[in-house]
Amino acid sequence: MAEIKLYVCCHEPVRVASHPLLCPLQVGAALAGERFPGFAHDDEGENISAQNRAYCELTGQYWAWKNVQADWYGFFHYRRYLYPDVQAKRPYIIRREPDLDKLGYDRFAGLTERYDMILPQGEDMHVSVREHYTRYHRASDLALAEELVRTMHPEMSEAMERYFSGTAQYFGNIFIMHRDVFHDYCAWLFPLLEAFDEEVSDPQPRVDGYIGERLLGVYAEYRRKELRTLELPRVHFYTGEAYVKKRALNILLPPGTKRRAAVKGIVGGDG
Repeated sequence: MAEIKLYVCCHEPVRVASHPLLCPLQVGAALAGERFPGFAHDDEGENISAQNRAYCELTGQYWAWKNVQADWYGFFHYRRYLYPDVQAKRPYIIRREPDLDKLGYDRFAGLTERYDMILPQGEDMHVSVREHYTRYHRASDLALAEELVRTMHPEMSEAMERYFSGTAQYFGNIFIMHRDVFHDYCAWLFPLLEAFDEEVSDPQPRVDGYIGERLLGVYAEYRRKELRTLELPRVHFYTGEAYVKKRALNILLPPGTKRRAAVKGIVGGDG
């Protein structure tokens, strides 16, 4: 039976839903003042945990790449998961608590038998990926990343341009990949980010995480024709007043719509 590990990356000791496929993972553990009990920790074995302020959840991906043997690797956030609804009309929904029975988590095992790479449903931001990035982050950082891809992997230049010129984005460094795809992806991604770190001037907080988020789309676009690829929606978990506000916002301004994109263009907000 295939071993599926879906890591839930956490930087604070939140409750992770109980399910045999889910593995709580403390990211940035090398920088933390406490170790979360019952979690794996990304500062064990070969790791880049101390770079978490730049790499964000990618320190967890690096740790799994170097230290964990599995057939399938998945990465979620402490409050953002994928869920297996292939008929979903919107890129994500809002829920109060991680009730995985209602979200059909047992269907994941069947989906991994049919696909090589499972991505979050592309969210249409109604502006290009490139323009969206430069609205909220430093344009020169993305330009440097593009230059590095063209230099180190020129065969990916066309796929990169298609993705960066398109309007659908894969947010969150969230995915599930077969081991061969995951190891290939990490062997491609982390040398690019290392080269980025060597050349970037005045590095910004979380910049490698933001760049990696966009590079996932480049990799997926390049390998789409040869890999069996599925896109699934995300579920975002909130509690208390935040849940009420987020649920109301999603009803009034559904994600992926032009109306939501227009409002975000006025008031700001990444993702």
